[in-house]
Amino acid sequence: MASVLIVSRSITKIKNNKFKAQDNHKNEIKNYIFVTAYKNIKIISLMRKSIITAILTLCSLPFMAQDYDADVTYEIKGKCPKDVSTVCISDMMTYNKDVINCVETNNGTFEIKGTGKKDAFLGISCSGRTGYITFINDGTPIKADLTKNEIKGSELNEKFNAYDKEINYIRQKIHDTDIYNKLYTEGKANGKSEEELAYFRQRLSSPRYSNLTLYQREQEIIKENPDNVIPAFFLPDAMVLYSIPDLKKLLSPEYAYANHPMIKEVNKYVVETEEKMSFIGKQFIDAEITGTDGKKHKLSEYCGKGNYVYIDFWASWCLPCCQEMPIVKANYEKYHPKGFDIVAISLDNDKETWKKHIEDLGMTWTNLSDLQGMNTEAALTYKVRYIPMSLLIDPQGKIIERDLRGNFLTYKLKEIYGF
Repeated sequence: MASVLIVSRSITKIKNNKFKAQDNHKNEIKNYIFVTAYKNIKIISLMRKSIITAILTLCSLPFMAQDYDADVTYEIKGKCPKDVSTVCISDMMTYNKDVINCVETNNGTFEIKGTGKKDAFLGISCSGRTGYITFINDGTPIKADLTKNEIKGSELNEKFNAYDKEINYIRQKIHDTDIYNKLYTEGKANGKSEEELAYFRQRLSSPRYSNLTLYQREQEIIKENPDNVIPAFFLPDAMVLYSIPDLKKLLSPEYAYANHPMIKEVNKYVVETEEKMSFIGKQFIDAEITGTDGKKHKLSEYCGKGNYVYIDFWASWCLPCCQEMPIVKANYEKYHPKGFDIVAISLDNDKETWKKHIEDLGMTWTNLSDLQGMNTEAALTYKVRYIPMSLLIDPQGKIIERDLRGNFLTYKLKEIYGF
């Protein structure tokens, strides 16, 4: 009986162990399925996150979607002064602002339609009048009021129009300042009455605007608009105020305007400036240019003779050049007794205008010009693409600095001469 009981208990134990094994196996299978499912869900979740991240990244790079070669239709309706017979559209990105379309007006109103490249900067103008209302060809219909220089269209164009009006206002103020300054100087020299001179002084005493004011405002506009093409219009004008490293940052592909056609000029400027920087630390390259005496002179007559020489590329038509000349003159008068010399190379074309400006600006140092504009030998040799541009040559004839404009020249000479 005891044996039967033992056997019975053994059988029961075996069955229980079997059921436990089966339960454990089932639990293992369940755990495996759960873990596998969890892992798959996690993988799918990560994949979804990756896909979403990729989409967001692509969306955050607006430049990738830009196709500036695509043709986009512009459609403009507006009003103009009643005495205007024709309204035209010009390509503001070409050197001569080429006219691409015109239409006759109808009693002070007009409608014009055509095609241009995507996001091109186009200008609306009236026949017989100067000036343009510039707009971005983004395909949005535009309403223009040429009597107020205003346009209504996309949010981008209205924003750009406000900036453009502001910059044009500053340009006009710069022009007015130059005119009144000239009238005052000439009036004083010609014995104009005190009443007349007081009128010019009053105009000159109002808030003054300069090219520096203009460029600084353009810099602010560029900074305010990293996500659209507006900076492409202003950067070619303001680029002279930026260092090359800072310009390269502004040309980064992360910005929406980075590959706009207008930026090609800026890229070219960076490359050419870096080429010019390659002259630093090297001996000056000799060049032959005609002087005011009508004779040919070589740079080697002045450079490498034991003195510091400032080579200044300028022109009478270059407003920034003329504006900076008083600073150049002050430095010459201060340091010339110590051996400092200046060789001014003009990129003028007209001999009389060149000579008159030399006299008016008090440029008593060496003046040279082939009267070939930008094609003068020295300008080609030193890859001059814009002015003012300058080189500072040390006593041994080595180029040690370039583009020392304004007070930067003063600081450098103070460092050299110690006072």
